[in-house]
Amino acid sequence: MKDKFTELAGYSPDDASDIGIRMRVLAEEVCSLGQAIDWLKEQTFAQSATGKQLEYRAMERGITRKPAAPAVGTLTFSRKTSLWYDVPIPAGTVCATSGVDAVRYVTTQDAELPLGELSVDVPAKAEIPGTAGNADAGTITVMVTPPASIESVTNQEAFTGGQDAEDDESLRKRLMDCWTEPANGANAAWYRQLAESFDGVNSAQVVPRENGPGTVTVYLAGKGEPVADEVVEQVQKAFDEQRELCTEVTVKPAVPVPVDVTCKIKTKPGQNTIAAKIYTTAVLGQYFLDLGVGEPVVNSAMTAEVFQTGLVDDCTFTTPGKTVRAGELAVKGIMVVSEAT
Repeated sequence: MKDKFTELAGYSPDDASDIGIRMRVLAEEVCSLGQAIDWLKEQTFAQSATGKQLEYRAMERGITRKPAAPAVGTLTFSRKTSLWYDVPIPAGTVCATSGVDAVRYVTTQDAELPLGELSVDVPAKAEIPGTAGNADAGTITVMVTPPASIESVTNQEAFTGGQDAEDDESLRKRLMDCWTEPANGANAAWYRQLAESFDGVNSAQVVPRENGPGTVTVYLAGKGEPVADEVVEQVQKAFDEQRELCTEVTVKPAVPVPVDVTCKIKTKPGQNTIAAKIYTTAVLGQYFLDLGVGEPVVNSAMTAEVFQTGLVDDCTFTTPGKTVRAGELAVKGIMVVSEAT
């Protein structure tokens, strides 16, 4: 702007002059306008939209972002000696894991320890939705609000089903699938897209005629784990109401197949070997979380994930990949990451 003014007026405007100040203000507004136009271009298309704008693009196809889901399971409250009266355990009783990053869990219904009994099982869920609520068996041992006369608590089985809110890439993939493989109410895409619209379902595999002509089997999986029975029932009910005529639809949880992985890495010069091992283990774990029902474990794909850490010069997998059958979900087994000699 200054160059053009100088060319037309024959002199250069002073920065402190009225014209110079106006030019700077105008230049800032023009720059802001250009940035706004660039942002609008990105948010207009599903391939580049993010956040709320991506949700708007998805809503045009009847797709909504899945919210975070809490982990669910069962807590066992117990005593060493029995009592001669019933012990109430109210809904909302809070328990937690031990340690610095403790996760809290609350019972979801009223219960009681019957007289003469030593323990009782009570359904519970994580207080805050998300994957942080998933807990291994035997890790919930602290009673934050202990019921009277109850001496201990534990979870004899793992708490599962906790999922974070769907991220942009997962939502974008579901949206793009609607265009690449349109659902028509009878094809495999329709069954898969309907199943994946339910909370807790990360992937679905459709197997036609598994039980003979006129049958369809839909296998469901969460993020790196099978779905809960409650989710299977919800999806089954939806298919019973919306299935095509003369078709029998069966919904099942995917069968988990643990896959062991042994990886040797050569760290780049100047990089910390321990950090490289930690990051490699993390990306390999995420690789398994992103696998869907029926998807194989491919060593070359895992190699690409390892190289993306930027910490590794070379890596070798001494365990083979894994091809799973229909209805199976490859999950992380024993994972060993070591330094190559």
